[in-house]
Amino acid sequence: PPNATLRHLKEAIGAATDSNATGTQQDCLGMTPLHILACSTKHDMDIYQSLIEKYPSNITTEDKWGDLPILYAFWGNAPWEVIQLLVESLKSYFPNHALDWGRMIVTLGEADEPDSIRNLFDTHQNHFSDQNINWEECAVELARSERAYTERIQRYQSARSKGASTETFIFLLRLGVANRLESLGVGKWQNEAENLINECPDDRYFRVQQARLLYSNLSSCEQLKEATWLLELAVWKAKIGESTSNIHGQGGEERNQCRINCGVQQILPIVVSFLSPKWENNLCAKRQRIRE
Repeated sequence: PPNATLRHLKEAIGAATDSNATGTQQDCLGMTPLHILACSTKHDMDIYQSLIEKYPSNITTEDKWGDLPILYAFWGNAPWEVIQLLVESLKSYFPNHALDWGRMIVTLGEADEPDSIRNLFDTHQNHFSDQNINWEECAVELARSERAYTERIQRYQSARSKGASTETFIFLLRLGVANRLESLGVGKWQNEAENLINECPDDRYFRVQQARLLYSNLSSCEQLKEATWLLELAVWKAKIGESTSNIHGQGGEERNQCRINCGVQQILPIVVSFLSPKWENNLCAKRQRIRE
């Protein structure tokens, strides 16, 4: 019975001595007992805690694909308390260890697991926000992946998809730019970025081009917004310089008025319109020409 097996396993772990290397041995796939436990559908917190206490090195041991047990916990939708235990143990035993977030995101994307990506992203935001995620590289690498079973995907029994679906790829794009678009605060740019994301092509080549166009335009918008702030301040300063009024007392009100009357409201829309990146997606037209 499963409960008896779990009981015997707990007893074996508890009876193991520190010199017993069984708990750190890796199988033919490079997996430690902690990897295998994270892959299972039965999650017992006592076994997790016992394994980690006896063999903490398992937390950062990579399998033959270079992945840690925590990836499989996300992949298998392990209970949240299991994720929390792995996170806390990692930060406690190995506080300087940097996780390869991009690798994990691409792996979960190839397995077509958007919910797992969301859980991984939330964990990053809550516990590892100081560690960087290069979302553009994630999107490009995922766009290049084959929509077919590979050894990398076959390793996990519950992976039933044949690569990232259109919905998962769109989800990844949207997740990667959400904070940056919100920081821009420009509705026109946000709508254009959303339209580009939704025009997700099936072809791998055009997906790569779409991802690069999205991130290139986003960077251009951020630079343009910063430049308009400087332009506004420069025009305002020039207007103030023309005034001979006293900046003290009543003059302070006139100084504030300069910001309104300096003409920047007329200048900025023209500058922004001229320098804004071209969001129009020509990928559809290119795909049509290639087919013809």
